[in-house]
Amino acid sequence: MARSNNGESHLYRTFFRWQQRIPSPVRYVLVVAIYLIIWTILDKVATKFETAPEIQIWYPPSALDFVLLLVFGLRYTPALLLNTLVHEYVVTQRGLNFITLELFNLITTAGYAGACALLLFKVRINPRLHQLRDVVWFNIIAIFFAPLIVACLQVINFAYSGIIPWSNWVTYTLHYWAGDATGIAMLAPVLLILLRKLPWVWLHKEQEPPATQGELRWPTRQEIPELLIEGIALGIGIWIGYGTPKGSNLDYTYFVFLPLIWSALRHGFERVAATVSTINIGVALLVRIKFGQSNLLALQFGLMAMSQTGLLLGAVTTQRLHTQKALRDSNKQLTYNAFHDPLTGLFNRSLFMKHLEYAVEHRKKYENFQFAVVFIDLDGFKVINDSLGHLFGDQLLINIVSKLKACLRPTDTIARLGGDEFIILLEDLSDVNDAILVAEQIQAELILPFMLNRQEVFISASIGIAMSASSNTSTEDLLRDADIAMYRAKKFGKGRYEVFDPSMHLQAVERLQMETDIRRAIERQEFLIYYQPLVSLVTGKIIGFESLIRWQHPQHGLLFPATFISIAEETGLLRFIDEWVMRESCHQIQQWQEQILTTPPLLISVNLCNKHFAQPNLVEQISQILQQTNLDAPCFKLEITENVIVENALYADTLLLQLKALGIQLCIDDFGTGYSSLGRLHNLPIDELKIDQSFIKNLNNDRNLEITEAIVTLGLKLNVKVTAEGIETSEQLAQLRQMKCGYGQGYYFSHPLPTNAAEALILANPQW
Repeated sequence: MARSNNGESHLYRTFFRWQQRIPSPVRYVLVVAIYLIIWTILDKVATKFETAPEIQIWYPPSALDFVLLLVFGLRYTPALLLNTLVHEYVVTQRGLNFITLELFNLITTAGYAGACALLLFKVRINPRLHQLRDVVWFNIIAIFFAPLIVACLQVINFAYSGIIPWSNWVTYTLHYWAGDATGIAMLAPVLLILLRKLPWVWLHKEQEPPATQGELRWPTRQEIPELLIEGIALGIGIWIGYGTPKGSNLDYTYFVFLPLIWSALRHGFERVAATVSTINIGVALLVRIKFGQSNLLALQFGLMAMSQTGLLLGAVTTQRLHTQKALRDSNKQLTYNAFHDPLTGLFNRSLFMKHLEYAVEHRKKYENFQFAVVFIDLDGFKVINDSLGHLFGDQLLINIVSKLKACLRPTDTIARLGGDEFIILLEDLSDVNDAILVAEQIQAELILPFMLNRQEVFISASIGIAMSASSNTSTEDLLRDADIAMYRAKKFGKGRYEVFDPSMHLQAVERLQMETDIRRAIERQEFLIYYQPLVSLVTGKIIGFESLIRWQHPQHGLLFPATFISIAEETGLLRFIDEWVMRESCHQIQQWQEQILTTPPLLISVNLCNKHFAQPNLVEQISQILQQTNLDAPCFKLEITENVIVENALYADTLLLQLKALGIQLCIDDFGTGYSSLGRLHNLPIDELKIDQSFIKNLNNDRNLEITEAIVTLGLKLNVKVTAEGIETSEQLAQLRQMKCGYGQGYYFSHPLPTNAAEALILANPQW
């Protein structure tokens, strides 16, 4: 059958190319010529079944009129004016009056062309008869009303001309109507269905996909036995209904309805259209051979009723079958969507967990069965997505999935959890090395550049591996453990993998507890501010303090920032702590300024984290704090690390200018450990550089000494102050003074002090 279909397709393509090369006028004449030839043949066949002049059992040429106009368009209406002339002068040669003939001609043409116009432009059916409404309207207008109106006018014309007596007007009208209606019903649907295979010949183009894809075709080998049985049943029904002698009060014609209804309910509109044609031809032949021309009107109306019943019932069945198919397809799609990622087509979390549950259950039955859960998170994907656009990001994800699949076996399961996170189930492993090998292969694949829209993109992945170490391990535990290992890999440098061990879980639990405690500490005001003096190395006097956070934990006592700052920053809580520190520090330094007069007034220096720097209302927040605490802006110094500026490069310059406009001082903290360029540093509105304490602690090292001297010199050249932090010895102090470093802080002067001790130090007014 495949060869046959290929042959048919080749034939259709050849016919399409051939007819496309024909000029439009020539094509018009050719279509009309073919129409008239087929019409003449059908007219000749119909006359063989005449019971009286111009009265036939059915009249198939009328079907051809509708097919011509519905398929090729109303511009072919003039062709209908020729068929009556062909009928009179070529087929019958009965010598009818010319005026009567032309009136007959005009009535038929106007009636059928008007019906086609009504169907196409008012009712707007699809003439391919794909849907139930198309078939219903075709039956109502083309098969029922149009032939009835045309028959009435034709008979009036014939009666007025004296061809038939007025007394037989009703009988002739019924004969003409039934003959045309049955001819249209038996042939037009079949031809319209067959012409679906030639979409280029249709003037009416489909605006939407067809509701059905049915068509008449050769039966497959599996369908032949069923088709033979149905054919035999149909033949028996026709024979019983029209071939056997009737009793005085019995009529067996309803036996034909049984195979007709079966065909309609079993196969739908396309098959029943062929069945209707078969019944009409079979009945007409049988009646003609066996009983001659008796009971013609009953025969015509019986065939008309059967034809319309079969077509309508078949259309209803096709619509039902299509609805059922659409529901099945919709359910399949809904099921697919429920368990698959729409972008990549991978399993989603729900379906992955089902596979993981099966692996866990299998592990419980077979202790030697080992598997691993591999959690993958792409490093830096958000930057690519935000900078190049989501469409670019989606295409990158699709390409990454292709590489991930290439690293896996057919038995492995991969899913997308969302965003840039993927999860893999590796089953039937020998040991953890098998999972590590897959992780290394994935990283080797992802390290290669991706070329998308002529843009070269690099990306890496942090991978966590959790092995099925215990038969009692749950699915959620495995997923959690792989996630913990992945975050561990990301924490220690990204682009690497980590294998989970229980200590990681303990650390994760402690971290979660720490996060909870930090939230409570903010609510309960458990944080304290310690103040470390800032000293002028020229005068040896205290000029201000740096605010340093401490946490008076209810269980663990006094905690230093190293214990909780990183967690607070990762969770976004540090910005709330920073804001509190700024407010409290400004309030405290303003109180000391009022209580203890110094020249110049004491200043306060506060550190700012990355996420707080990125807040859109930072400038307004600092301005509000200064106003509420009545602190002069020059007495407030904001310390920002180089990395904060680099990571917020898009708006750092603008934000620093806005902060500087408030009148506050800006300091680059931990200078010398970041990545800022000298060219950019020259353009930043900064007041101070703070040398990182790592250089001061090892000042005896020649390299550190040279770096420190270079930073001090740079500050002098840029006309900005330089502060050295971490001064612990008198030797370090002497060296820095020799370099002309302006300011310093460190344990040599004082450890960070609580409020009361810091106040006492101010009152003591020491000098170093």
